Amino acid sequence: MEASMDRDEALFINLIMIFKSAAMQQMGKVINPLTGKVERNLEQARFSIDTIAMLKDKTEGNVTADLGNLMDSVLLELRMNFVEETKVGDTPPRGPEEEPAGAPEAAGEEAAAAGDEAGSDPGQEEAQNGEKAG
Repeated sequence: MEASMDRDEALFINLIMIFKSAAMQQMGKVINPLTGKVERNLEQARFSIDTIAMLKDKTEGNVTADLGNLMDSVLLELRMNFVEETKVGDTPPRGPEEEPAGAPEAAGEEAAAAGDEAGSDPGQEEAQNGEKAG
């Protein structure tokens, strides 16, 4: 019977991690492996986070302390990232070459302001300069 409990616990952890991965992908934090692109859909991310919260509520008292702590930490991480993404507004998702999650907010805001004033991408500026010259 204990082997079944271990298997069930592993399956439950896997389920939590599936929703965590989906939420991170939906927030634009990681590349979608199917498309190879960074995509952002905050409505879907909220749904994935809410699903983990629902699982936590519905299983309260029926899971080990370790599983409860795992769900708490996953929810905290996802909610913090979600808040960060909602502060970003309607800007496009970050590319893989840009700062990872957890970078200071002020640096991101300064970079966005500098991008608005001086053009957003050096390659884009060269293309624009080439168009003007040609």
